[in-house]
Amino acid sequence: MAPPIASAQVVGRSGLGWRSFQTRGESILWVLHVGYAWIAIHLALRSAAELGWIAASPATHALTAGAAGALIIGMMTRTTRGHTARALQANRFDVAMYLAVVLSAAVRVAVPLALPGLTIAAIVVSAMLWSAGFALFAIRYAPSLLRPRVDGRPG
Repeated sequence: MAPPIASAQVVGRSGLGWRSFQTRGESILWVLHVGYAWIAIHLALRSAAELGWIAASPATHALTAGAAGALIIGMMTRTTRGHTARALQANRFDVAMYLAVVLSAAVRVAVPLALPGLTIAAIVVSAMLWSAGFALFAIRYAPSLLRPRVDGRPG
């Protein structure tokens, strides 16, 4: 198994920067790449909406539920771990949070496009997944945020 990829290594040497495929084993990083991918999906859907091919709602939700959701949950876990002096590595609990939020966006965007008759059901399922992802964050990280840092330093 390859050693964990530090953020500085990902941005490093080649000039290309992202090295997305190298982050696939590091959940705390790949969730951020997924968030940025949702921006591209948003732009494609927004273009289709402007051309009148689809409704605007899926594009909006790709940006808000997809990009914002993945980037927010990813940064919340990363900064909480960093500011409480914990390792910058996601565990299975974190991966479950990430998957719930990303799947929430996928359901909210894809189902209304593919099966418009199931839009209301998609909204409900998406809301449940979104809520579950952020509830898991609260459950998992509240104890860390309410206690002193593990290294005893201020912050």
